Amino acid sequence: MKRKLISQREARALRHRVLVLEARESERLEAWVQNYPGGTHIARTNVLDVTAARIHTARLLGHAVVVTDDGGTLNFYALPVAEEPKA
Repeated sequence: MKRKLISQREARALRHRVLVLEARESERLEAWVQNYPGGTHIARTNVLDVTAARIHTARLLGHAVVVTDDGGTLNFYALPVAEEPKA
């Protein structure tokens, strides 16, 4: 199999891109290390089918879902997916 040669410029750009992505992934993991995915399960509740479908869709799209308590009412939020840094 023939290898494709790349220039040093391309190699440096790719190396920079990898470093940026690794740093972003590290930040993402550090931000959620206490709650997700290695957090502590504290409760379970049943939700309507529509709500369950919305949560499932948000998770499929890569969003983190956060639940807050508003005086006995649970509010579910899908956090925006981090934007790709511009190279």
